[in-house]
Amino acid sequence: MPHETGIKWLDWTSETFQRAREENKPILLDISAVWCHWCHRLDHDTYSVPEIAEYIESHFIPIRVDTDKRPDINRRYNMGGWPTTAFLTPSGLVMGGGTYFPPDQMRKILRDVYSIWEKTKDKPSPLLMPERDNTFVGDISISIVDEVLGDIANNFDSIYGGFGSQPKFPSTDAYELVLMRYHYTRNREILNIATLTLQNVGKSRLFDSEMGGFFRYSTVRDWSIPHFEKMSEDNAKWLSLYMHAYQETGEHFYAAIAKRIVEYVMTWLSDQEKGCFYGSQDADEDYYNLSKNERLKVTAPYIDMQIYTNWNALMISSLLEASVILGEASIRNFAMKSLDRVMSLNYNGKHMCHYDNEPHLPTQLSDQIQMARTLCQAYELTGDRKFLQKSEDLVQSAIEELYDSEHGGFFDTKIDSNASGYLSKPVKPLDENSVASRVLVKLYYLTGKEHYHKVAEETLRRFVEVFPQFGLMAADYALAVDAFISEPTSIRIVGSLETPQTSGLLTEANRIYEPRKIIQVYDPERDAKNIAELGYPNSDLPAAFVCLGRVCGAPVTDPSNIVSELARLRSGKIRNRF
Repeated sequence: MPHETGIKWLDWTSETFQRAREENKPILLDISAVWCHWCHRLDHDTYSVPEIAEYIESHFIPIRVDTDKRPDINRRYNMGGWPTTAFLTPSGLVMGGGTYFPPDQMRKILRDVYSIWEKTKDKPSPLLMPERDNTFVGDISISIVDEVLGDIANNFDSIYGGFGSQPKFPSTDAYELVLMRYHYTRNREILNIATLTLQNVGKSRLFDSEMGGFFRYSTVRDWSIPHFEKMSEDNAKWLSLYMHAYQETGEHFYAAIAKRIVEYVMTWLSDQEKGCFYGSQDADEDYYNLSKNERLKVTAPYIDMQIYTNWNALMISSLLEASVILGEASIRNFAMKSLDRVMSLNYNGKHMCHYDNEPHLPTQLSDQIQMARTLCQAYELTGDRKFLQKSEDLVQSAIEELYDSEHGGFFDTKIDSNASGYLSKPVKPLDENSVASRVLVKLYYLTGKEHYHKVAEETLRRFVEVFPQFGLMAADYALAVDAFISEPTSIRIVGSLETPQTSGLLTEANRIYEPRKIIQVYDPERDAKNIAELGYPNSDLPAAFVCLGRVCGAPVTDPSNIVSELARLRSGKIRNRF
């Protein structure tokens, strides 16, 4: 938890900005997080100094924002990390700022900023948020994927794994792109980018060998000195990545790490009674240097028990995958229980809300699309159409309220032109638009509705000119492009969900690693018309039909034959049977 300071921090509200205007004072905006070590240090080292606190109270309007609770504010005002210390005009325009400032530096910068404000407040020249040009579009091609993979290869640390020197962050999307490319090319050189990293990271101090789970990032090149926060978001992504590596290589080391992530999440970051997942666990270097038995004797680091929609969606998705791959029904049951609860808790009938002790911020793009993605996955895992329908509902609401129909792409939140500061400015984040595009492509193949395909295309085209600026951080965009331009691998199962044979085929279809996979279930009674249109025989014996694009193999009744049928399709030895 943040250290108590002598500053009376105010919330980001219109009333706070009105006060700044009435008192004609600049704003000191502090963006922090409950898990953030240097945020705590800033409180302890700097804001707790009485003369600094008094100066801030008398010369500034101090606003504190939690980045996890207000991702919209963080996206617009972050100055390079956490903590963010930003100085704003009373109307919310940025005058300057940085991250952590020790006491002596803070004393100087506070006086400098206030002096500038005193001289220029009648004619301020703040650092304006750059307007984004919404007119650039380009063609979508496989060269986009190749370019991002080139950035990944060029930045790869061939000794320790990861990218660059230090600090090293997870960059899990980059390894997902690498695994996808290896799966379809069998290029072992590119596979090494993922496997070397996952081996080294899993054996390093970035992974908590005592209690499981990954710390947030490494401060050094060889992964030996972590920053000790544990994030729900990061661990969900690591879990999915290690599962995919295990599926692709069969190396049990990856499964073992995945199991330890699940163990940590279930023990520390979940509400086992009600379902759902907590946001994070605080950094505490002394605690994490203890053995497991020693840790049991002291107070564990603070856990942020907020139930953020987007992070819950990520964790549920990863656990649903893990439950099938590891063959553990208890994981699946808890993930489905959590899905029901987060929908009950944070769905307002049209949107997924974010969370701050209660649902709030109902139109954050990340919450809508991450949950839509997870609902698609729940449909593919269970065959229950209610999940598919709910996913469509969320995506349709996002299209209606967040999609730029003129220029393409989604805004990160519904823009209020009267909102304070840069919240009135539209932003189209590449990462969230990439996820949105992948969901739209998935829904297109699951429903056949051309509208999803069109919106996905327009969204991807919107970023063709700008993605190179992101380097390897555009990996999720490349994955979305690949999903859009490549033929899908369809596994259509004809059979009643009430029969064990159908369940067996469905489980095996979900178990195999196939990044372009689309899974559908057709009930012989309910979906007789669809089955006839597809040209599939409608028999009493459940069967799976594996298709690569428009080329399909013979009916598969034995789940163990799905993989071999797919291999035969990929070899080109099968002609279209249906």
